[in-house]
Amino acid sequence: MEWLKAILEKAKIEDGKLDIDGVMSTVNSEFPKYAVPKNVFNDKVTELKTANKTIEDLKQSNADNAELQNKIKGYESEIETLKTDALNTAKTYALKEQLSKAGVTDADYLIYKQGGIDKFTFDKDGKPVGVDDILKPLREDKTYSHLFAEKGGAYTPKSGSGSSDVNPWAKETFNLTKQGEIYKNDPAKAKVLMQEAGMTGGI
Repeated sequence: MEWLKAILEKAKIEDGKLDIDGVMSTVNSEFPKYAVPKNVFNDKVTELKTANKTIEDLKQSNADNAELQNKIKGYESEIETLKTDALNTAKTYALKEQLSKAGVTDADYLIYKQGGIDKFTFDKDGKPVGVDDILKPLREDKTYSHLFAEKGGAYTPKSGSGSSDVNPWAKETFNLTKQGEIYKNDPAKAKVLMQEAGMTGGI
């Protein structure tokens, strides 16, 4: 996510004038290459429009060079904030995707319990690393068992009650009574178990 910084560093100022057209053209062409899905940035559209308007103001400004430089610094600060927000959003999506693939059923809660996105490690491309090492002790901790999808028909009741530890929707262990208990105590878990048993439909 160094592309914005690189654009600003390469921007030319000749005879006290910033090459605004060049900066705008480069930003508009490069941004789509690094953006995450559009819906992620719906709440940032206004901020980006404000940033572009700031460039237009610079273009039309007749202020002296010192004042122009101050405006540029303010714009750079705004861009830096947008870049940080975009980077954190991209990291969060990448982390949630990896957690989901690892069987985590509530990625948001797990991230929260770990202290937030900053408590995870990412490589230079923004991809999470060491996730398996973090999840291993959590899988073995019963207080976190509800955050992981059970495999192989296994089921641990949310309340810790009941004698069965198998999936009551599975063909080999089909049990209407247990299904009713799970429906009542943990609808989300019931949905997961139904999907694991190959059943479709809502609760």
